[in-house]
Amino acid sequence: MVTWWQAILLGLVQGLTEFIPVSSSAHLNITHWLLGQDRNLTFDVLLHIGTLFALVFYFRHDWVELLRNPAQVKLRNLVFLACIPAVIAGLLLRDAEEKLPIFINPLFNATMLIVMGLLLGWADKVGSKERVLEDVNLMDALVIGCSQALALVPGVSRSGSTITFGLFRRLTREAAARFSFLMSVPITLGATIFEARSLFKPGAFTELDASPGVMLLGIVASALSGFWAIGFLLNYLKTKSVALFVVWRIVVALLVFAVYFLTGGGPQPANNTKVKETGTETTSLIVPAKMTMRSPSINPLSGAAEN
Repeated sequence: MVTWWQAILLGLVQGLTEFIPVSSSAHLNITHWLLGQDRNLTFDVLLHIGTLFALVFYFRHDWVELLRNPAQVKLRNLVFLACIPAVIAGLLLRDAEEKLPIFINPLFNATMLIVMGLLLGWADKVGSKERVLEDVNLMDALVIGCSQALALVPGVSRSGSTITFGLFRRLTREAAARFSFLMSVPITLGATIFEARSLFKPGAFTELDASPGVMLLGIVASALSGFWAIGFLLNYLKTKSVALFVVWRIVVALLVFAVYFLTGGGPQPANNTKVKETGTETTSLIVPAKMTMRSPSINPLSGAAEN
C-alpha cells in the first residue's frame, strides 16, 4: 500500500528528476527498491501526469508563440521533426520494460547512471557551445530526436540524452536544454495519454492500493517539484556546466552499489509475486532482491519525459 508520505516522496523524486538530466525512471526504480516496494507502474503513470502539467504550464507561452508566430515556423517544424524518432521507438519498444525486467534492476540502473553521466560530462567538455536556439538545423533535430530512443533505458534520461547530443552538436547548454524541453511537450503529452489507458482497465485502481487523497498528493508533489526543476535547470545552465549532474549520477549510483552489497541485496519487497494481466510473475534477472512490476503494459517514452 502507498502511504501519504511515500506518495509525496515518490512525487518529489519524479518531479525533480524528470527534467534534470539524471533519469527519473532510474530514480523511481531505486526509490521503490529502497522502500522495499514492488514497482507500481500505475502509480508512476499518475506521477507523470503531474510532471506533464508542470511542463505544459511552464512552456505555455513558448508554444503559443511557436504555433502563432510565422517567424517561428522553422523552429516549430524542427521540434515536430525531432519528435518522430521518439514516437517510432516508443511504439516499437513499448513493452520493453516488462519484457526486459533487468530495466528495473537497481544495479543495472546504477550502472547506466554512471555511463550516461560520463557521456554527458564528455559532451560538455568537447562541445564548443557556440550555437544558440535560433541556429538549430535539420541535422540537429534528427540527431537530438534520435537520441531520445536511448531514454527508453532507465538511467539514461530523456533530457540527459537530448542535452548530451545537443552539446555534441555545439549548441550552448541553455539552447540544448530549451530545445529538449520544447520537444518534450508533444512527446510527453502523447506518451502520458498512451500510458493513461492503463488507468481505465478493470482492477487498475484496486491494484494500485492507494486512496484518492494519496494519489492526489503524489500528483501535486510531482507537478510542483517538476515546475521548479525546469526553471532551476534553465537558469543554472546559463552560467554553469553540467558537472553537478554528472557528480549527482555517480554519487547516487555508488550509494546504490553500497546499499546492495552491504545489505546482501537491499530491502526485500513485502510481496515477491505480483500478478499482471497475464497472471505471470516478473522478477529481476540478475539479483536475488526481487522487484516486480504491477500494471498493464505501458509506453515507456516518458520515463523517457527521463528519460
